[in-house]
Order: sequence, then structure tokens, then C-alpha cells
Amino acid sequence: MSDTALQLSAPGEQGDAVALRNAIRVWARSTTGQLAHNPEALVRDKRKAVELFFSFVGKSPERVDATDVEGWRNRMEEQGLKPNTVYTRVSLLAAFFQWLMRDPELGRHLRQNPARAAMPKRPQSYQTESTKAYTDEEMNALVAAVKAEAEGGSVKAKRDYALLLIYFFSGLRRREVISLRGRDVEIKDEGMVLHYRRKGGRYQGRELLEPSAVASLVAYLEASGRVDVLGSERPLWTRHDRAGRAGAPLCSHAFAKNLKAYGDKAGVKSARIHRTRHTFGRLVAEQTGSLVETQDALDHANLSTTRVYVERIVVKKDKYSKGIAERMGDKTTYIRRGSCIPD
Repeated sequence: MSDTALQLSAPGEQGDAVALRNAIRVWARSTTGQLAHNPEALVRDKRKAVELFFSFVGKSPERVDATDVEGWRNRMEEQGLKPNTVYTRVSLLAAFFQWLMRDPELGRHLRQNPARAAMPKRPQSYQTESTKAYTDEEMNALVAAVKAEAEGGSVKAKRDYALLLIYFFSGLRRREVISLRGRDVEIKDEGMVLHYRRKGGRYQGRELLEPSAVASLVAYLEASGRVDVLGSERPLWTRHDRAGRAGAPLCSHAFAKNLKAYGDKAGVKSARIHRTRHTFGRLVAEQTGSLVETQDALDHANLSTTRVYVERIVVKKDKYSKGIAERMGDKTTYIRRGSCIPD
């Protein structure tokens, strides 16, 4: 932190406010590895989270206590932010304070990490209302909407179509697909192999034999003049809009925004990237009837995680109502919407 001139005094004065922003900038950059996918976006997200807190609280770091962080948490929850977003932002704030406390000069002004004391409980995986799979009809409508634009010649849509198919066919996580580089893809006669960094940091290969996924990827690379990216260290997916720097890696936020627009056109509400993984899990579970096979397909370390996942996203089929109705006899034929059963 030697390259900051931060004095931990009230940031009301302009010089101190600038020093605090500089410290946040140095922290965000120094704690973000350059091998991370789209490190600039990651740095930006880190800075935003911490700057939002200090803008809210209006205090310098050494004057902040746990009640300030709790107040910020409450404000974010009142604004309707998702539990995962709230948890991530408070975690980043805690990491910033921890970084400050390690500095010999600045650390002596901080007796404790106020964000640690006010950390919310980690959200339980797969237990929110947004954790849903697409129905077959929604999946097909969404794919058809993107395909139609891709066939119209849009390079951006060709990229998004290839991305969407790979998400649906592989079941990989949001970052595992978006962070692929040219060297991570092996195209073979019978399909392709994706080499990705799975959750936890370990590299793994995933075979993908569906011809339409391979064809859509090749079509995108050819249309964008980027076939030579295969085998290179360059990002597989790049931006093709006027606002984006040519060749800049595509971030998942940009694709998520595009996907929502495609969903609106297709009549699919709440189109989200992670729902493709939910859908993959649903289809595998329905096809195999096996939690073990579903666990393997989803790269879950624990079977208990898969069990919770499947219980949340798979709609149980109706195998009994017809038999029950038959045992009710003719009574059910007289029941109509808005009518009542006579005593």
C-alpha cells in the first residue's frame, strides 16, 4: 500500500476522499490475478462494491463499525437486491478492511474488521425463487429466437447462439464457458472437447458431441474472422458491439443482458444464463433417473448438493391423479370451473 497516500481521517475533505478511492483502486488491482477471466471487469466490480459502502456511510475506515455495515445490508435488502449480491458485496468490503489491517501504518488505526462482524449468513444454494429450469417449450423458444437472429447475419447473434447451445448441451457454469480461451477448445471429427477451470480451480475436460454446437461455434468464428483464435491464448468470445473495444473479452454481464432481450422476444420471462444449467440438470435427471449420473454431469462434489439441486428444479410428474379420478367414478365429470359439488 506504499503507493497510496491514504490518511484514515474523515473523507469529507476532497483530498481524503481521493486518497480513499486510490486505496480502493490499489486493493482491487493488487488482489486480482491477471490470469482471471476479464480482470478489468472483476476489478471494476470490486471497486464498485466498496465505494458504494463508503458513499452510503459517509465515514472514514477507522470510524466504521458493525452497525454501519448492518445498516448498509438493510438498505440493500430494502432495495430488493438478491441475497447472493448482498453477501458478495459485504464479503468484498470485509476483504478490503482485511487488506487495510495488514498494512503496518494503516492497520494500527483499525482494531477489528467491522464487515466480518456484520457478515450475513451465506445464502443456501438452489433455494431461491429464481432457481428454476426452463421448460422444454421455453428452451426451444429461446433457442429459436437467437437462431433466427444468427441466421439473419448478425455476428453478435452467431456468437450468442453458439454460447447458448454450449451452455444447454454441456451444463457448465456461467464462468466456465464465458472464460474459455482458444487453447481450451479441441475440435475433432466427432465433436469437440472443452478444457475449463471448474469450480474449485481444477482443470477438467468435457466432451461435447452434439454437431449443432460445433457447427455454431465454427460459424461464429468464421463470421467474425477469428478462426485463428483456436489454439491461442486469446479469449474465445469477444465483443462485437460499437461500445466494446474490438477484441475485448465478452463478460458474462453483457451476454446476460443479451439473453434477457432474446427472452423478451421469445416470450420467455426471466431468461438467465444459470437457468441453462438448471435445465441441463433437469433433463439429465429425467432421462437417467439417477442422482449419481446427475451428480457426475453437473460436477458436484457431494451427492447431497445434487439431491437439493434436483429437488428444486425437477417438477415431479403426475403419475397418480388419473387413477385416483377413476376411483372417484363419474362424480368428477360434473365438476366445472366456478361450480361447486352439491352436498
